[in-house]
Amino acid sequence: MLKINKDHIKKFEEIKNRFLSKTKIPQENNWEKLTNNDIWLSLITQVMVVGGSAPADKFNSNPVLKNKVSYENLIQIKREEELKKKINEVLRTVGTRYASHDISKCRKTNALVYNLMILKSFRGGPKELLKKLSEFKGKNSDKKRIKYFMKIFKFIQSKSARDNLMSLGFVKNAIALDIRIQKIFKKMGIQLPKGFENNPKLYDEIEKDILIKICEPLGLLGVQFDRLLYQNYREIMKFI
Repeated sequence: MLKINKDHIKKFEEIKNRFLSKTKIPQENNWEKLTNNDIWLSLITQVMVVGGSAPADKFNSNPVLKNKVSYENLIQIKREEELKKKINEVLRTVGTRYASHDISKCRKTNALVYNLMILKSFRGGPKELLKKLSEFKGKNSDKKRIKYFMKIFKFIQSKSARDNLMSLGFVKNAIALDIRIQKIFKKMGIQLPKGFENNPKLYDEIEKDILIKICEPLGLLGVQFDRLLYQNYREIMKFI
């Protein structure tokens, strides 16, 4: 699949030696320390960042907006139209891409209302869902959790499912192929197939290639490699 040579591995090893020590890696089972609201807000930001990450940064730095769509506040609202109105208002306030002013046509608004209802269907809310995920055991548990996440939630695809689950400390051997990571690969001369983001099967194949051909030789878990490139993006782009 991916054409990765010895020079690429050598360069990634230099990147590892230079930047890994200052990279923050999510703790295993990080989700256990989080509240239902923390988990819900992380899901909101995953939907927000599709198309651009700046709106999520604005949202996360604004306690008023975060409170407006907090899990505790939203589950008290009975009328679906009111739910959609509140969520759409916040999405548009921070400039979320693809957040239409026409709520009936806003896929992100409708997806988040749907996702909220999924979380609410669990007796203990978001944490109850994550407890269910923690019961996925065995060799392929990472893959099973990713697939389950993508199946039950709307607007959560290959990249965002991995990113969220890695942040929660659930998944160790995965790569969230963010645009920053794609640009690093491109600058190093590693070509990623077009349209892979919307093709789960192709995404899985690319991820497997990276894990086997790059991460294993470097002695890195997928989450370590992912966070290494994402968090040090600007410096790495100058370095290579």
